[in-house]
Amino acid sequence: MKILILGHTGFLGKNVHKHLKSSESHQLVCISSADLDLTSQDSHKYLRNYLDSQDVIVFCSGVKKQLGDNFDSFNKNSLIVDNFLKGIVHKQPKKIIFFSSAAVYGEDIAYIEKIDEETSVQPRTYYGKSKFTSENLLTKACIDNNIKLIKVRPPLIYGKDDLSRGYGPTGFTYKAMNNEEIVLWGDGSEYREFVYIDDVGKSIARLINNEYEGVLNLVSGCSYTFNDILDCLKNILGRDIKIEFRERSKKKVNHHYSNQLFKEVIPSFKFTNLEEGLKKLTNQIRKSNEKK
Repeated sequence: MKILILGHTGFLGKNVHKHLKSSESHQLVCISSADLDLTSQDSHKYLRNYLDSQDVIVFCSGVKKQLGDNFDSFNKNSLIVDNFLKGIVHKQPKKIIFFSSAAVYGEDIAYIEKIDEETSVQPRTYYGKSKFTSENLLTKACIDNNIKLIKVRPPLIYGKDDLSRGYGPTGFTYKAMNNEEIVLWGDGSEYREFVYIDDVGKSIARLINNEYEGVLNLVSGCSYTFNDILDCLKNILGRDIKIEFRERSKKKVNHHYSNQLFKEVIPSFKFTNLEEGLKKLTNQIRKSNEKK
């Protein structure tokens, strides 16, 4: 069996590669945008050269929200999926694991109940809309061509190689370690789920030979506030952190997830809790700085 990782040099793809490369049960083929630019017109023709009927494709390619949540990024993500679909309809793989996003549920939607795979999709950003559009197109193509499809929806993922360093664990950690001021919107008490990057690669490794098909929220079921991130960092660093409080620009909403389905699909999986993940992150940043 051959496993293709599309986008293996990105934040997600790099970690998936890390957790798949040690196995001897499959051949691993890694494809980056330098090898195959899926936004180019004829890319689907070259994609066919990589494909075989027993392949499993881990689809990490895409334009991240942090690089611009606008119509241009929506079009690029749509083009990537369009060219991908043109390639696979001629040479159908066995399975596709597609990285979607919990953004399809709507970042500013307030949910009373825990979000699960049956929760109504309400994307409110170009990024969320592009992911849901991609899910629908892939679902149609996979049904028509008898291809297994897993649509993975992770919430905010954090780790050292997240170069966007946005609002959340990664951005807060880099700023705190550099003794820079952290901007906190509102009182920081809203709940979100944050997933440590190594849990992503480990999950995908478990899904390669898994028979599950459909939507899967990649979640632990444990949400934290932004204040929780800051409190953990204070304990880890052993000092206070500079914080600038700013008035909230949007209505406060909390997001809590159910991981019941995840536990059924990948039993006995142990997620990294926030404090443990931040300790790993700070240690990795320190080691990286020491090498400079």
